[in-house]
Amino acid sequence: MAHPVFKSRHLPAVLGAILATTWVLFNIDAPLVEDSLFWWVPKAMLAAEGRWPLALFGTLPQAIQANSIGDTLIPQWSGGIPDYGHPPLWYAWGGIFAGARPSIQGIHLACLIPAMAAGAGLGSLGARLGHRWSGLTVFALPPFLAQLLRPELDLGLIAIIPWALIALLDRRWNHFAVLGMLAVLTKEPGVLLAVPACALAMSERRLRWQAVAPLLALLAWGLFQGWLAKPERLPDGFLAYCIDLGTVLQIVFWEQGRWLLLLGLPLLFRNRSIALFVVAWLLFFAGVGFFANRGTIDTYTHIRYLLPGLAVAVVALAGRWPVLSLIGLLWLHSRSVYGPEASLYGIDVARALRQAAPWIQTQQSEERVVWVGTHAAASLTQPWAGTVKNPVPNLRVYSMSTRSDSLPDGNLVLQMSYGEPTGAILQGRDKTAIVHWREHDAVVLGWRLDPEPR
Repeated sequence: MAHPVFKSRHLPAVLGAILATTWVLFNIDAPLVEDSLFWWVPKAMLAAEGRWPLALFGTLPQAIQANSIGDTLIPQWSGGIPDYGHPPLWYAWGGIFAGARPSIQGIHLACLIPAMAAGAGLGSLGARLGHRWSGLTVFALPPFLAQLLRPELDLGLIAIIPWALIALLDRRWNHFAVLGMLAVLTKEPGVLLAVPACALAMSERRLRWQAVAPLLALLAWGLFQGWLAKPERLPDGFLAYCIDLGTVLQIVFWEQGRWLLLLGLPLLFRNRSIALFVVAWLLFFAGVGFFANRGTIDTYTHIRYLLPGLAVAVVALAGRWPVLSLIGLLWLHSRSVYGPEASLYGIDVARALRQAAPWIQTQQSEERVVWVGTHAAASLTQPWAGTVKNPVPNLRVYSMSTRSDSLPDGNLVLQMSYGEPTGAILQGRDKTAIVHWREHDAVVLGWRLDPEPR
């Protein structure tokens, strides 16, 4: 006979929290990358410096200014911290843990409680849908595991949304209202929780203010801010939107072995509220995602935007055969055409850069000039990013606008397999690959620019 603890309805939530905790602590030194590195952690630092103001933008945090030594200039920070219009809740949370002078460990500890809430919430959601273990299948999703290590606003969303959906399913309307507003004040797309809530209220033929609580929170923030965050680009017409929607559906229902879960597709539509939430999330982000960037320099997408809808969909789809989700772990470190957020690939690039840091310092001690991209420059000059213990001075920084002829012969160029494209710099130049570092699929190369043969 099974022990009573294994029959507990709370067991999936407890296991989800334990798995999330173990994962974050095991990767407590995982370096920061992309938006966390450039914007979200610096905003948390601003919050700590200014005692958590509601508007977070302007001058760089003091710790960044103190570490930006030598001639290193990172274009992303040349104008200070921009105001993207997002609500302040996540930055305030990060500021409590990270402080004005953060460490990588403190930053990940700020992720720990949201990660636990996400693991427990999705575990509970699966059990609430009648599928005892399906909620734990998210721990076989590479983008979910990557998100637990990336202190971005989307982690806050995935921590709150499962609990809001459970409250909705249980008709605990006041709980839903509070959680829905918290979701919006973490990041605006939380307002999409109003879609299944309004549909449920209409089916009950009741007027419930709680159903529109996420929308009220969004309107309140918009009035305070004076505007709402805007997408950088939108699809160019209906046909482009349909193409982007097809990309979204492929990412959610096909990539990384998720096509196996389509065997449980009827389960997704068994509960109307869950189905409406997933559909609304995917339809929305097919429009405001970055898929419209085709043909531009930035061709990657932001997989993390899809994660709440993706995770909830997988929890529902995996109800019948949750073991099928394990195939996703085969892609845990794989490079994806959909960008570095689809797996641990982005973090692996940063880990490879960490291996390269001593070589860079050795070259500098021998008075050689080393050029690095802006992602690497931010990591190498800011110890809180988790790549180096002390700032690396006097780096030369290239970006997407750097001309090849501005790099003299004999200089060294560090090329990362994700970051600024170095093709414009290296193409047509005589060069020699002199060293490389690898972390799974991620590679960092060191090149020497040679004089042209006469």
